[in-house]
Amino acid sequence: MHISPQKIGLFLAFCIATLASSFAQSPITPQTALKSYLANKDKTYQWELKDSTTLGSVKAYHLLLTSQKWREYTWRHQLTVFIPSETKYDGALLFITGGSNKAEQPNWSQADGLWAPLAGIADKNKGIVALIKQVPNQPLYGDLTEDALISYTLHQFKKDKDYSWPLLFPMVKSAVKAMDAVQEFSKQKAKIGVNSFVVTGASKRGWTTWLSAAIDDPRVKAIAPMVIDMLNMPATLNYQFQTYGEYSDQIEDYVKLGIPQNTDTEDGKAITALIDPYSYRSKLNVPKMIFIGTNDEYWTVDAIKHYYDQIPGKNMLHYVPNAGHNLGGGKQAFEALSAFFGTTIMNKEYPFCTWKVNTSKDGVELSVNAVTTDLVEATLWFTTSSDRDFRNNLWLSRNIKLNSLPTVKAALPYPKKGFQAFYLDLKYKDPNGGTYTTSTRVYVSDGEKVL
Repeated sequence: MHISPQKIGLFLAFCIATLASSFAQSPITPQTALKSYLANKDKTYQWELKDSTTLGSVKAYHLLLTSQKWREYTWRHQLTVFIPSETKYDGALLFITGGSNKAEQPNWSQADGLWAPLAGIADKNKGIVALIKQVPNQPLYGDLTEDALISYTLHQFKKDKDYSWPLLFPMVKSAVKAMDAVQEFSKQKAKIGVNSFVVTGASKRGWTTWLSAAIDDPRVKAIAPMVIDMLNMPATLNYQFQTYGEYSDQIEDYVKLGIPQNTDTEDGKAITALIDPYSYRSKLNVPKMIFIGTNDEYWTVDAIKHYYDQIPGKNMLHYVPNAGHNLGGGKQAFEALSAFFGTTIMNKEYPFCTWKVNTSKDGVELSVNAVTTDLVEATLWFTTSSDRDFRNNLWLSRNIKLNSLPTVKAALPYPKKGFQAFYLDLKYKDPNGGTYTTSTRVYVSDGEKVL
């Protein structure tokens, strides 16, 4: 029997189409929902240049970015691209921040407190920096913003199981589309090719930063999440309740809707799989600098013990002592962020250190195996408390001698009563000038042992 080539071709085309259709119709699960949302074939993405500003030797271009249509809302943002007079590298810094919208248009900033420090980072490191605002677009669903809006979308998911609900998904897509726009604009306007990004942001935007490293986007070369010390949500939130005897009032919006209390239910496990960066930890291989304020009112001081050792990759910490959720205004944090960005785009070695705690009947010794290149000094930070709530504590410091490098050791006696918290800072020279610090994690002890 002779079968014509045309019929064979039609048959193969039918098979391929059927196979593609079966893949396309694969059921969405909590584990695949984020990538499914990012690949939803939405066509609303576009950008246009609106105006520009000069900040010293840096030119700031302000773009109106339409990132997506999420449910019934079209998301738009002010995206500012800082291009220094000299650009040497193909890596850029993407800083994600908040803002507000009205009638689906961003409330446009004519000035912003972030512009000067970000322009400074661009100039110092000779690399492009971008600032995306209005992540998320808000208010939505009436007057809901920030945590109230995120918790509302999680509650809606619990009600109807629609995987497009979690607000973190369009927040991540905002960052993805910002990277697209920065690449396109930089090539068109400045004839500069941007091939990779260091992604950063604080609080909900720090949460977004973590998730941006979980989506297999090869452009994300490193991340610097700030003040979002809640990975491994079931463990960290349960620990918070055990430590304080209640949840922090800063997460009240989630508590009201039963989110942290119900992490062990079927819905709770689904939400954890959807939005907890710890659920995606096998993908989180890029280098990281994790920023935390020692007095952050949202989190317990040693929450990081529930996830730090389980996250792959080179993970550095930067604590800001005596600072809350705003990182004390950000000056110290921006010095470290600038150095991390510069080290990344120049492909230099990070000052990645390891540490351990040794205990005796009298006290503790924090022993750090430090990178010695460009190391300037070491400082032990510590505080004591009658209970395990360190949010209002004053942290004190003392200098540690560098007399047995590469090991740096700091000893502390156990407190006579109550509890103590402590960590070690290592100060390094920034390859582009100035200094910055990296930290061990915070440890807490009572009068007998490390907790």
